[in-house]
Amino acid sequence: MFIVFVGMIIFLKKTGTEEYAEKNKVLKNGVVFEGTVTDIKISRNHSFGILNLNIVNSNVQDFSKKLEKGIYPYQIKGKQAEIYLPIFAERQIGDSVKVISDKEIIYYNGKKSKDEGDVYIITNSADIAFVKENTIFK
Repeated sequence: MFIVFVGMIIFLKKTGTEEYAEKNKVLKNGVVFEGTVTDIKISRNHSFGILNLNIVNSNVQDFSKKLEKGIYPYQIKGKQAEIYLPIFAERQIGDSVKVISDKEIIYYNGKKSKDEGDVYIITNSADIAFVKENTIFK
């Protein structure tokens, strides 16, 4: 019985990892941008939120593509951008961030911390609703 249980866990983990990788293939799009945080909005769903940025450097002028399932973890319009992801307490207005979409990574250079995190396609319905209600790009 224990062996069956362990086998099920391994199967589910492998399946979930494959789905995650497949879903995030669309992030291999060459988008790179960096900017300064101008506003932070945090939902009540596991610290998910929106970082608003003034763009300092970007290889694209606009990015607001739509997906059939989920949303991209960022939008860019001119010199403004939004990044959608879990936001932890150490993020502050004035922090610098850089997103390299091909690597699915965000670099933080903040007043309180310097670290990195993952960017990924947002599929949670509560998170998508929060973005739709709170985006500056309406």
